[in-house]
Amino acid sequence: MGKGIVEKLSQEYPLRITWFGYELRPERPLAGEDLAKLFPDFDPVAANERFNKVGADYGLTFQPVSFLPNTNLALVATEYAKDQGLFEEFHAAVFKAYFSKGLNIGSQQVMLDIAASLGLDTAKVAAALIDPHYQKRLEENRQAGLKWQVTGLPTLIVQDQQRIVGAQPYAAFQRVLDPYLK
Repeated sequence: MGKGIVEKLSQEYPLRITWFGYELRPERPLAGEDLAKLFPDFDPVAANERFNKVGADYGLTFQPVSFLPNTNLALVATEYAKDQGLFEEFHAAVFKAYFSKGLNIGSQQVMLDIAASLGLDTAKVAAALIDPHYQKRLEENRQAGLKWQVTGLPTLIVQDQQRIVGAQPYAAFQRVLDPYLK
């Protein structure tokens, strides 16, 4: 979920947002997986059209993707960036790297390049990528996600009561959030 929808929702709703990096498929090979092999009938062009239709309202553009990366390094690097006060910027850069540029966010070099572009010390980021502290944090996030039966990303948990799963049109968020304001 890009920053655009959060900004738009924040204009209409009094939100307090806490982001948790959730590794949906920790078993995914480090090199990632080819979508065509996983889903022979997958149509990346049609999927891309759907993503761009939903993303247009938020200023997001997508390029067709052909692989699913192992997201562990991206999530660890994002947790490190969160500790440095750069969560939103790093999260947005990772999103853009994968969905708009087609980069492999499972690559250490891609993570270091993003870190450098945001002024982070790449040696410290490289150290964080292998720091057990961040792996433990991801495991804690995963356990919380399993409690909520997270099956797709993004998943938003509203008031510890309801889930919104996946990229959804704005009206889907309104349907869930409006009852809390009445």
